[in-house]
Amino acid sequence: MLQAAQQFGGQFAEQQKEKITKYLSAFNLKYYFTVDNAYVGKKLGILLFPFVHSDWSLKYSGSEDPVPAKDDVNAPDLYIPLMAFITYIIVSGFVLGTQGRFSPEILGILTSNAFIWVIIENIIIFVSKYVLNISQSLSVWHSLAYSTYKFFGMIICLLMFMAGGKTFYYCALGYTSLALVFFLLRTVKNFIFDSHHFGGEEGRKRKLTLILFILVSQPLIMWWLTR
Repeated sequence: MLQAAQQFGGQFAEQQKEKITKYLSAFNLKYYFTVDNAYVGKKLGILLFPFVHSDWSLKYSGSEDPVPAKDDVNAPDLYIPLMAFITYIIVSGFVLGTQGRFSPEILGILTSNAFIWVIIENIIIFVSKYVLNISQSLSVWHSLAYSTYKFFGMIICLLMFMAGGKTFYYCALGYTSLALVFFLLRTVKNFIFDSHHFGGEEGRKRKLTLILFILVSQPLIMWWLTR
């Protein structure tokens, strides 16, 4: 059963990469995929140990154009979230395989469930920005990137479950949730509390409401998709 999970998992990953690549050219997503190995390593380290990272400021080329991720470890990207999303599906299949519950169809179900949650939370964020009249500095793609970094932590939780059962899982879930909340608190506020659209005290309260939703929702979704 585990061998079948590995085989289908590999095939699934290749199919998803091919499908996603076809759509990238239709959108201006080059900025979010301009990464290198050094950036990926540093960013994963920040996601895992954000408490030791000191400089959270963003770098700009010229006046307002942000530099791509490979030149700024604090810039958002979609490469890590994409790879983490695919890896999460595969690792989930492995976990089910060790429990004798794997089937080829389960990969599609896992993908659909995770994708639906990502869409729902980003729709809520998108609508909230308009309802609360919040600055558009946090773009759709920025929101998508930050809302999917959680899949890296979810992978760790699943691996810990395989290594030590529920005790290891809940310890990992607690730590990765705390790390993600700290990471998002330091990064998302750079875009929501931008200097051009601060909006006074009332605007600050609206922005804090959106940030609070983002921070609270991520650990809950992590738990729901790995329970």
